[in-house]
Amino acid sequence: MLSVVRRPIRGRASFNRGGLLSSIFTTIVMKFYRLMCIGRVSVQHEANQRGRSANGLFRKHNDLTMTAEDDAKLALLRETLQENVDFTTYETEVYLALVQGGTQSMTDIAESSDVPKQRVYDIVDDLQSRGFVELIDDYPQKAYAVDPSEALSSIRGRLSEAEEFLEELHDTVETVESGVALFKSESTIRRYVRDLLQTAERDVLLLLPVGKISSVVDDLKQCEDQQVRLILSNVSPDVTDVEEMDIAVPDTVDELRIVSTKEDFALTTDRRRGLYWAQAGYNYVDSEEHGYYVTNPSLAMVLDRFISESIWPLAKQIKNESRSPVLPKEYMRIRDCLADIAALTDGQTVDSFDITFQGYDTETGDEVTKEGTLTGYYYTEYDIRASLTLDINGETEGVESSLVTIGGVGMRNADYVAYYITLRESDTIHSNQLDEETKRHLEACHAELPAEFGNKSVVTGFDAYIDRMRELVEPKSGGDYERIRKFEAFREALVRFEASEVAPRVQWRQIRTEAGGNVAHTGRVFDELGYDLTLVGQMGDPIRSEFVREFPEQKLVSVGQTTGTDFVWFEDRKLLLTEPNLEQLDWERLKERIERSVLAEYIDGTAVLSLGTWFTNPNLPDILDGLRTELWPLLNSPPPHIHLTLGDITQYSQAEIEAGIPSISLLDDTVPVTVVMNRSQTRQLRDTLLTTDSHGTESTIEWIRDQLGVTRYVMHSQWGATMATPEKTLSARAPQVVNPRQIRNVDEHFTSGMALALSEGLSDGAALVLANSVASYFMRHKKAPNPEELRSFVTEYGEFFAES
Repeated sequence: MLSVVRRPIRGRASFNRGGLLSSIFTTIVMKFYRLMCIGRVSVQHEANQRGRSANGLFRKHNDLTMTAEDDAKLALLRETLQENVDFTTYETEVYLALVQGGTQSMTDIAESSDVPKQRVYDIVDDLQSRGFVELIDDYPQKAYAVDPSEALSSIRGRLSEAEEFLEELHDTVETVESGVALFKSESTIRRYVRDLLQTAERDVLLLLPVGKISSVVDDLKQCEDQQVRLILSNVSPDVTDVEEMDIAVPDTVDELRIVSTKEDFALTTDRRRGLYWAQAGYNYVDSEEHGYYVTNPSLAMVLDRFISESIWPLAKQIKNESRSPVLPKEYMRIRDCLADIAALTDGQTVDSFDITFQGYDTETGDEVTKEGTLTGYYYTEYDIRASLTLDINGETEGVESSLVTIGGVGMRNADYVAYYITLRESDTIHSNQLDEETKRHLEACHAELPAEFGNKSVVTGFDAYIDRMRELVEPKSGGDYERIRKFEAFREALVRFEASEVAPRVQWRQIRTEAGGNVAHTGRVFDELGYDLTLVGQMGDPIRSEFVREFPEQKLVSVGQTTGTDFVWFEDRKLLLTEPNLEQLDWERLKERIERSVLAEYIDGTAVLSLGTWFTNPNLPDILDGLRTELWPLLNSPPPHIHLTLGDITQYSQAEIEAGIPSISLLDDTVPVTVVMNRSQTRQLRDTLLTTDSHGTESTIEWIRDQLGVTRYVMHSQWGATMATPEKTLSARAPQVVNPRQIRNVDEHFTSGMALALSEGLSDGAALVLANSVASYFMRHKKAPNPEELRSFVTEYGEFFAES
């Protein structure tokens, strides 16, 4: 079933209403800044209150009684005028007398101020020249005080100029406790923009109106060693190319995107410092330009996340120079790392890469540095969620779970949060060199290969399907369709549908139908090599034509109605939509459809019995019990091996799995059982069986083999395979396929290759090489090999390592 998770970010329609960054970040930074300045605001408020009280005092008549509080306020005014306006004592008294008493003659001033009359004339002249007093040319001559706000305006202007000049000289903003400095001088703001760009160590993320690109071009040209990503706002929606904007974008810009909305200037470097420049004329309450220089790492991170997670994904891509990353590479954002991984895994498997990260444990908050092999990831530009899954098995000696999830800053449902990541190609456990152990197993395989394939009989069962092969398509102009080739493109299309709040409409077309399931996949390998093959499974009643057409020379034994799977395949992965089979096969139903004696005839004398998966047949343990207790006693020459795979067992509970394991181990007491699983399925099984009291220093596959109680447990991947037996653990590396023609069903072909090795009695190491060969050949040629092709591939096995 497909599901779409609602994203917390709104879609493009909401984004285009304009100013996403300005509307959100301005609110946060203003609140933050005002909280830091609250002490200063309170002091200023008290001063204003004192000024208003003093002005009220000035308006009192001389004959009113002065209180002690009034005397204190007048004393403060006298001190302020003398210390800050450079008044003398007599000038202060004359000026206060005029402010308090209004227009007065020189005689009146002398009386109200207690200043000698002969000095009043000179003092009034001086105050007039300085803009504090005006004279009335009358007789007797009179004077009055200029409105204090007007008289002090020139002083305020000079103080403002001094403040601005001091800001420009101030080079220690980083030491401000708040971590935010507010500037209203454009020259100061530009100076800090330049400083940020020139001191960036690794990363520059810049959002600015297209009209301001010229102001940063010269500094961007110097950012040769940093990753530079640029978003230009205020760009016409019709623009599709840099040339259409008639601007100069430096070559140092790695990625360029554009948005048509109005956005403020925002810059972050190394996710630790930033500058937010609110532009004038954007209908803000405060229409002046002002810049916030951010040195608080937490607030700088907030600004960076707004840009990288809210604006960058929805911006239109114009230039991109980073799609083929050179490894090793370092990242400060998990989404940047994931974008490169998504590009790299087009041609390589996820476990081709190792990751080292620095971050913290989401449960304890402890700082950590860990490394491991990439096993999976989740990423799309249209979803805020992003995570890596690593196997850190190298850190553990025993079988405790080594899979961990790593998220970005702010992610909670992960084991760790990473703020610094290094991505590199695996050069240890995945080294593509022919090691000495693999050489020994290859020599054994050469020596043990049969002179002729196809001289034995094999039985394969019991699960069988009809695969309806489909591909997803998108309608194009003119009534044509285009195939969706990458699963990533399909996933992002679903998220875009959800973001637009329109019900998703998925179109697909059926290419063909073919036989599927273990019966068919294993059957193809043995059929191509000329073996006498009996296929037992639910192939329909009558048997479906797909099985008859594909295996015309083999014996087909149907034990029930088949079911269908819509097999949607992409170039990088597959999507299976399977119908449930209401006729679930168990031992009783199997006996109803075919007599035990007849089934015994089919199996007696064969070289191997290859069974299907527990994943596709919930009743597999019951069938294994029936084979052991009721069928095996009827055999005169039973097959020396039973071969099966459990598959993806996540649909079963731990109790169900533990209840079924005895059926496997008891069968192994009767006939050697070989279980084959891939790496992912092995981890699932380990994590399901692992309990808090599980201990030991044995490896994971040794521990699982012991838990299952089987003769052999084999784990395989693109890089090779490892087998655990009661006596030893051995491995064989597989030659790498750089551009595989087919990835679908590689697991099934390795499993079939192991069944082939068992049927021919190859030693354990040689069996690993033969199984690797069948799977690698299939990846290269999109078909199972015939005898000559398989023998040739084994002969050239070592040369493929030197080639890659």
